[in-house]
Amino acid sequence: MTTGQTNDYKNNARRLRDALASEGIAVSHAKALELVARQEGVRDWNTLAARPVATPVSAKADEPKAAVPFAVGENVAGTFNGNPAQGRVIGLEETIKPDLWRVTVAFNPPVDVSTSKLFSSERRRIQMVVGADGRSRRLTGTETGVMALARA
Repeated sequence: MTTGQTNDYKNNARRLRDALASEGIAVSHAKALELVARQEGVRDWNTLAARPVATPVSAKADEPKAAVPFAVGENVAGTFNGNPAQGRVIGLEETIKPDLWRVTVAFNPPVDVSTSKLFSSERRRIQMVVGADGRSRRLTGTETGVMALARA
């Protein structure tokens, strides 16, 4: 989210707080921020403040802009180590490379992350680096990557 968007939401919270105060309802600024976040359809202020901009700004105007693969709160489905996976994005941040994103997914049901047939290891939450296509990048030595997710 850009600084301008954050300031707009904070201004909305101030106006809401003032309007409620004129009606005799006292709320803190933090509570007003939480209410603005709910109006925007997210669970809390931190989630709203972490929401990515739909098209990130690139260093040069003539460069193509990298697409954001997911948004916080979105449902996703695909595979993890070849096993079916579905969950919800609970965190997203742009990495130093503008075309790569660090995504945190809460899986439901848990996904088996083991590649061994001898045992299993289920995880409910995973953080990985993915491209705009939702596929993890070859950072772990695997040829094809570990995770491939798309909006559900």
